[in-house]
Amino acid sequence: MKITKVLIAVSVCTLAAGCASTGSMSRMNTYKFPVHNVKMADDTYRVYEHKTDSSLMVAPSLAKTMSIGAAQGATLGLVDAMTPEQQMQAAAQQHLSNTGRGQCKITRGYLLQKPLYEFWFECLTTVTPTSKPAAS
Repeated sequence: MKITKVLIAVSVCTLAAGCASTGSMSRMNTYKFPVHNVKMADDTYRVYEHKTDSSLMVAPSLAKTMSIGAAQGATLGLVDAMTPEQQMQAAAQQHLSNTGRGQCKITRGYLLQKPLYEFWFECLTTVTPTSKPAAS
């Protein structure tokens, strides 16, 4: 069972990487680790901070990502099981709040590569992110 899940995850990642443009792959590689898990009502999102820009890369949980890939693969892309952009943006805004930057606002976002979204934000004052998310 565990091997099956691993094989599915590898297959989904391989398919996603095969469809990614060179530009989006390059952009994805500019985000730093660790991943920040943001728990929302519908899912636990993975949020990555850019190394130098005021931007965040947001992805649904690994389980949701695999289900998106499986649904699209099984239907040859006819079913769109993507998480709506508004939910991804809400997770990005929650991450900013969790890291002491609640006054910062998302200014724009776009689909970087299914199922990853990139969101840009601006802060009215200079803030330094906290190392740990605030307690919920």
